[in-house]
Amino acid sequence: MKEEGTKQFGILGLPYDTSASLGWPGARYAPAKIREALKWILNRIEGDRIFDVEENRLFDMSGTVIKDFGDARISRYDHEKTLTELKLAVDQVLADGFTPILLGGDHSVTWPGILSLHDHRKGKIGIIHIDAHLDLVEKSPVQGPHSGSSEIRRAIELPGISATNVVQIGVRGFNYPEHYHFIRNSGITLIPPARLYEDGVEAAALRALKIAGEKTAQIYLTVDIDVLDSAFAPGSGANEPGGITSWQLIQLVRRLAPSVDVMDIVEVNPLTDYRDVTSAVAARLVFDFICSSSLFKSSTKGGSNQ
Repeated sequence: MKEEGTKQFGILGLPYDTSASLGWPGARYAPAKIREALKWILNRIEGDRIFDVEENRLFDMSGTVIKDFGDARISRYDHEKTLTELKLAVDQVLADGFTPILLGGDHSVTWPGILSLHDHRKGKIGIIHIDAHLDLVEKSPVQGPHSGSSEIRRAIELPGISATNVVQIGVRGFNYPEHYHFIRNSGITLIPPARLYEDGVEAAALRALKIAGEKTAQIYLTVDIDVLDSAFAPGSGANEPGGITSWQLIQLVRRLAPSVDVMDIVEVNPLTDYRDVTSAVAARLVFDFICSSSLFKSSTKGGSNQ
């Protein structure tokens, strides 16, 4: 039972990477590694408070509940069955009244996350998709309609989601002309890295929230760690040059968080990571999402800088 005035967050691992479309497999090990890094942050909570050094303030977390739902049980070698099992696991988090924070896994796990929110929706849903890649593949010749590169294409086929409420942030590189025509005809909005560098994170976040929130009741946020430049995320599923910085991504998630109903973080690959730096970024995103979403009872600004 949720107490009045509390914010409840449910962490759920989705350790599945059989649908990885690009790069190396290994994202199945990410939930465990992200949890290890997250413990270093959670261990600094004392008396229901934690010191946000960058903001020079104390956060009161007494009204915040963080529950780890463990990892979803999956049938690893049956793709369609696994996606169903992942959705059922997300269903449980939502049914229990928690805001899901989903730890992938490759990007195919976003599909069951979106489908679960869609089944529990209070109205139309907007999607903010932070990624280096478009993930608009119609059908993979190997993996069929549900691959790690097709979840956004599948999402906008649902009755409660319109392409005009989908924003893709950080996408870059080169792709097939068919995607250019599909984006123009569907009304999906692209915000490439240049916009974050030239216009700033705040402007990008405000634009994304306006588009995803237009006549919608809920927002799904999916974060593919390869949105980061390889220098900040060596352990990602498919590195792409010219990405954003870890600082920009953290600030972006902080700004978006209060408006988001479900967040996932995908494509962290511990097998190609360097000293767990990518898992550490993912853990920061989890905690910053929680802090920015929560209604803290009080905060103290100022004081010693020591």
